[in-house]
Amino acid sequence: MTKIETLVDTLGAADPNERARALAALVSAGPQATAALIAALARTDPSVRVQAAQALAEVADPGAEQAYTELLGDPEPAVRARGAQGLAAIGSPRAIDALVRTIDDLPDLLHFPSTLAVQALIARGPKAAVAVAPLLQAPSPVTRERAVLVLRSLAGELPGPPELDTALGRYDAYADEAERKAAAEEIIRLLGA
Repeated sequence: MTKIETLVDTLGAADPNERARALAALVSAGPQATAALIAALARTDPSVRVQAAQALAEVADPGAEQAYTELLGDPEPAVRARGAQGLAAIGSPRAIDALVRTIDDLPDLLHFPSTLAVQALIARGPKAAVAVAPLLQAPSPVTRERAVLVLRSLAGELPGPPELDTALGRYDAYADEAERKAAAEEIIRLLGA
C-alpha cells in the first residue's frame, strides 16, 4: 500500500485529528493524490467520500474535471458542493452552473445563509449574476435568500441601470408571492437575464 493510499484509508479513522491530518497531507500531495481520491469516492462510508471530495476539490487538478462533474450527481450534498468547488477551482466553464445547482449544499453554519457555493459565486463576480437571478423565484425562501445575497454582494460591480440597486434593496425573499415575483422579474429584466 502506498503512502497516499494509507492517507486515504485514514480519512475513515475514528479520531478526527487523524482524519484532518490525512486530509491536509492529501491536499499537500497535490495531483499525485488525484487517482486515489477519485477511487475513494466509490466507497460506501459517506464521511470518507465527503473528505475525499473535499481533498479532491482543494487539490484543484484540471485532470479531475470529469470527476468533479460526476460529483454533482452524488446523493450527499457535501459531495455535490465539493464537485462544484473543484470545477470553480480549475476555472471550468461549467463552474457557475454547478455552483448555482449546489447553492443550498454545504451551508456555512456560522454565516447563515451563506454556503460554499454562495461564496464561490460572489468570487466569480458579475458574470455569475445572470445565472443566479432566476433563483430569486425558487420555491424555497432560503434558496431565494442565498440568491439575493449573491446579487447584493455583487451590486457595486453589476452592469445595469441605477434602478437595479433599488430593485435589489426592495426584494424580500420571504415576501408574499405576488410582491416577490414582481421584484424578481424586475431584477432579472434589469440584469438582462
